[in-house]
Order: sequence, then structure tokens, then C-alpha cells
Amino acid sequence: MMNLDCIGSISYWINILRPETESICTNHTFQKQSSLSQFEIVASNGRQKLSIPTVKKTRKGAYKEVHIDYSTNWQAEQWRSIEIAYLKSPFYLYYGYKIEAVFKTQHTCVLHLNLALFNEIYKCIKADQKINIDDDTSVYYTETAPVVHQAYPQVFDDKISFESNLCILDLLFNLGPETKEYLMRSQ
Repeated sequence: MMNLDCIGSISYWINILRPETESICTNHTFQKQSSLSQFEIVASNGRQKLSIPTVKKTRKGAYKEVHIDYSTNWQAEQWRSIEIAYLKSPFYLYYGYKIEAVFKTQHTCVLHLNLALFNEIYKCIKADQKINIDDDTSVYYTETAPVVHQAYPQVFDDKISFESNLCILDLLFNLGPETKEYLMRSQ
């Protein structure tokens, strides 16, 4: 059983597309500073961690009850970081606007944002296996273990060396329709 991460790393998506993955569990406690609310991109200066701000008093409970903090304009700031990092990638124009629309929607809870992002990314990579969202089974949250995967062209590979296991957006914006094949080959 897998957890529902925020956007998800490449390792996370490699595991999602494994034939034995049948469901994603959302019934667990929220872990601050985890992939439930954070993801990494690569910018001109290297890795950059982006984090979905949460309402402090809701963080200690269930994942489904953690609210997003909209007291700052974090969506515009973070999307600008994504845009700056990937605007020159080969497939940003084909997928960026789809992810941006979901990213900039004001979801009440982190879980709802993550579920909407998961569904949109799943469509973009043209995944076809049936994945159930399990709200009932109670599990302990665990981070996805990194999976070693091959290097692929990245936007800033002329300035910095290859950065592995970034969020799936890096792979999607750089490989486009080859994303699913890459993930399947890395299993």
C-alpha cells in the first residue's frame, strides 16, 4: 500500500506504476516536513525544496484534516519557481498549464490538493492501471525509499550535474510522453 504524496518524487511514481500497487492509503497521521507537503525541483542553482504551508493547529492530527494556510500568496510564488525552473524544458508548454490549474485551485485540505495533483499527473503520464484510494485502512506513514534510476536530460544539465529523484514534474517536463515508459523501465 502506498501513501498519497504531494506531487511525488520519481521513486514514488516508479512504485505507483508497479503492478502490485492496487491502492493508496490516506488514513494516517500527518508528518510535518515530509513528502506529504513537500517536493523538490531543480533550479539553476541546484535542488530547491518547495513546501505547502499548513495551518499549525491542524498539523498534529489526521492527514485528511490538515488545512492549507492561505495567509501568504504561496501558490503564485511556488508556481513562479516551477515556471522559472522548467519554462525552457521541452514539454512545459504541453503539461504546465494543466498542473498549474490544479496547483492554483484553493483546496481546503492538503489531502484534497494532493489527490487532485495525483489525478492530473496520472492523466498526463497516461497511466492506465486501476488505483483505489483507501480512506479506511489505517496505516503508519512511511516515506518512499529512493529507487536508483537512469539519468535523463534536464534543463540545467549544462551548468549542474544530474539531480536524481526530484518530483515527477522534472521528468514530465523533460521527457513528456516518454515519462511512463521511463518509469516502467526503472522498476
